[in-house]
Amino acid sequence: MRNFLTFTLFLFSIYVEGQFLSAPGTYIHARNASNTSDRETVIWSEDFANGIPATWSNSGAPSLAIWEYRGPSTNPNELVGSRGSCLPNGNVGEAITSSTASNGFVIFDSNYWDNNLNPCTVDNFGTGQAPGPHLSYLTTPSIDLTGFPSAVLEFEQYIRYYLGNTRVEISIANGPWEVLYTNVLDQGITTQNTQTIRMPLPATAGNQSNVKLRFVYDGLYYFWQIDDVRILQGFENDLIIENSSYGDFDLNNPNHNTGFEMMEYTQYPSAFAPLVHLESNVFNLGTNIQTNVALNGRLINDNSGALIFESNSPILADLAPGADSVLVAGEFQIDPTVSHYSAYFNSLQTETDENIFNQIEWLQFDVTPVTYARDENNLGSMFLPSEAYADAPFEMGAVYLLPSSGQQLHSVSVAIGEGTTLPSSVYATVFTFSLSSGIGAALATTPDFAITEADINPFGGASMKVLSFDTPVNLSQGLYLVAVGSPNSAFEAVIGLSGKSEDLSAWVRFNNSNTELFYLTRTPMIRMNFGPVSNITEQSFGQVFQIYPNPANESLSILLNEKESALIEIFDQTGRRVHSQKSSTEVLNIEMNVSEFSAGIYTVKVIQANHSSSQIFIKE
Repeated sequence: MRNFLTFTLFLFSIYVEGQFLSAPGTYIHARNASNTSDRETVIWSEDFANGIPATWSNSGAPSLAIWEYRGPSTNPNELVGSRGSCLPNGNVGEAITSSTASNGFVIFDSNYWDNNLNPCTVDNFGTGQAPGPHLSYLTTPSIDLTGFPSAVLEFEQYIRYYLGNTRVEISIANGPWEVLYTNVLDQGITTQNTQTIRMPLPATAGNQSNVKLRFVYDGLYYFWQIDDVRILQGFENDLIIENSSYGDFDLNNPNHNTGFEMMEYTQYPSAFAPLVHLESNVFNLGTNIQTNVALNGRLINDNSGALIFESNSPILADLAPGADSVLVAGEFQIDPTVSHYSAYFNSLQTETDENIFNQIEWLQFDVTPVTYARDENNLGSMFLPSEAYADAPFEMGAVYLLPSSGQQLHSVSVAIGEGTTLPSSVYATVFTFSLSSGIGAALATTPDFAITEADINPFGGASMKVLSFDTPVNLSQGLYLVAVGSPNSAFEAVIGLSGKSEDLSAWVRFNNSNTELFYLTRTPMIRMNFGPVSNITEQSFGQVFQIYPNPANESLSILLNEKESALIEIFDQTGRRVHSQKSSTEVLNIEMNVSEFSAGIYTVKVIQANHSSSQIFIKE
C-alpha cells in the first residue's frame, strides 16, 4: 500500500512555515460514477443531495462549530472545500470528489472556525469565531437492519487534521455509543481525494431495528469532508484487496536517496525497465475472522499472454473483522522488451470468500521504446488557479527519477485541456529538483509552441502535444522536475491531470518564483521522450483491445485497435475455456452475450497474427 501516512510531522512543519503549500485554486474533475455496484444490496443510504436531513442531529462544542452542507444552492457551494487560514492567501481548498459531489457533501471545517488570520501559525490559533478544540457530532436517525444479519458501513471522505481524532461511533438498540472506526492519521496529513472507507458493523447490530451512527470530529484544525454514506448487505467471509501497487514509494525510506525511488510510472522506456514490487492492503470486511490469509501476485506479458512471474506473500495466521494488513507477494525485474504488462493481485484464505468481486485488483503499465510517463493516459481533471494567480505566468511539472545516466531527452509531451483560450502557447523546461531545495537550475527549455484547436482534449481525451528541444538534452542519473508553462496564465493554457499524484511529486509555480511554489494532488499529463515520438494520440504499447463495460451483466463489448482477424477466447477462474469465437478483418467492435455466464471473474484473451493480449472482466 502506498504509504502516505509516515512523513507527516516533517510535512506539517514545512507546511506551516510556508515552504510547501497546496496549490491555490480549484480542481475540475470528470464526473465520477457511483462506487456502489448493482450487485450490492443497499440497505440504507444518504448522499446529502438535499442538505443535511432534518432527521439527523448536528451539534458541536463550541455550539457554533458544527457540520456544514455544501451544495449547488449554498454559499459557499459544492466546489469549495476548506476555508481555513492555512490555505495560501486565504483561498479555498479542494472539495471532495465523491461519487455524488455535484449534489453536495458535508464538511467540518475546524481551521475555519478557529483561525481568521494569516499566516497559519500557532500564534494565531484561537482567533476565529468559534475557537477550538472542537467536539462535533453528526448523527444519523434510527436505521432498521431487520432481516440483515451482516451489514457493512461504507462512506467516502477527504480529510486532514492536526490534533485529536476523527471517528465513527455506533449505538445499538439505544445502547451506549461505542467506537466503530477511527481514522489513523498523524499530524497534518492529507488523505487521497476521495478515500472510500468500509467497515463491517458488529455482529450484535445484525437484525436490529434501531441502529444509529454518528461522525465525531474531536480535535483541532483542518477539515473532514464526507459524502455517500451507505449501509450494505454484508458477508461473514469477505476479504477486500485495496491500494495495490507495483511500486514501493516511501519518502521516509532511508534507502531511498532522493525519496522518489520505486515510484510508479505507467510507461517506462526500455532503458528503464522496472523492478516491480507487488503489494496490496488486504482488509477483512466480513464479520468472521479470516484464517491463513495471503496475497497472490502475478505478472503477465499481455503481448504474448505469458505468465512471467507468480508468487504468494507469507501467510497471515488470522485477520480479525475490520482489520487490515499490507502483504507483499514479491519482486520481479521486468525485461526491457517493449510490451504491455498487467499485474494481478488476489487475496487467499482458508474460508470460502462469499464476495469474489472485491478480492482481485489489476494494474497495467507499458515498457515503451522511448516514453517515460506517470499519468493514467486519460485526462481526468484540470487545475484552475485562484483569482490571485489568474493572470500570472505559470509552470506545472511532474517529478521524474532517472535511474541511469547517458540518456538524451528529445521532447516533452503534454495534454492540453478544455478551457484553453486561443491564441496561446506553451513551452517545456527541465529543472533539477530536490525536496530540500525545491526547483533548481533550468537545464534546457524548448521554444514556444502554438496551441491549436486540435490539441485540446475533453475529459477522457489522450491527445499529446509534443514540445521538442532544438537539440537533445543529455541527462545524468538523478531527480528532475519536467515542467510545461505559459508566459501568460494557466487560463490560457490548461494542462490536463490524470490520476492521484504521489506525495510532493507534482508542482505548480507562478511568476517563475520559488517562493510561489505549490504542490498538486493530481498528476500532470507531462511525459519525457528519450527519442522521436509522433504528435498524435498515444496508445498504450501492446494493448491490442479494450473491453467495456467492466463489470458486465448482459453484454460485453470488445474493441480491437486494428481491423485484423482475431481469435477471442474466454476462460473462467479455473482456467477452463468457456467461450471461443473468431472475428473477421472488417470488424473492430465485437459484441458478446455474457448473460448466461455464472457470476465471477473471467480472462479475455485476444490472439491476432503473431501476438496476443489478455484482460480480466467481472460478470455480475
